[in-house]
Amino acid sequence: MTRKRISGDKRREEILNVAADLFIEHGFEGVSMGSLASEIGTSRPNIYTYFPRLEAILDALLAEHLARAETDLIACLQPGQRPDFGVMFDVLSRHRRLLLLLNCGGSASLRRKREEFDDAMIANLVTHLGSTRLAERPQLLPLVSGLLRGVIYEAVLREKPTISVEELLQDLGPFIDGGVQSVLERKPQA
Repeated sequence: MTRKRISGDKRREEILNVAADLFIEHGFEGVSMGSLASEIGTSRPNIYTYFPRLEAILDALLAEHLARAETDLIACLQPGQRPDFGVMFDVLSRHRRLLLLLNCGGSASLRRKREEFDDAMIANLVTHLGSTRLAERPQLLPLVSGLLRGVIYEAVLREKPTISVEELLQDLGPFIDGGVQSVLERKPQA
């Protein structure tokens, strides 16, 4: 059985799509160029034509998905206003494939990618907070980011989620806002 020839752009897209599925199913460390080539029905040299190594495939996938997620997150932030964390969670939960890719392995490279994602999310929050009271306590942002990460794991990434995204959306924003407000009302220690 011979495969139909496809354009370079379509082949690259096919490699990315199949690789994403394999990374999510087997973990990044559980995929090789050989297994990817076999799944696609092509040769390893053909894949190397498009990507010099497996990490380059993951980098391309993450760059593409992160760009879309960042655009969506920025769209839900209003300059100078405290963010609606429930809305942020909703936006993030719609990027399930990105979240699964960010959590598809434990390599040092993936840990750095997760940290870069968190850092970018926090930097975007800082940029859009302007002169709000929340900007006075930037140490809260990593706490909120960590909480969102945990909630995303429980509601989006777990094979059998303990709670639905819809249920969380009702309470998450007010829950985070209440905690943030409580900290902001506390007098800073000298």
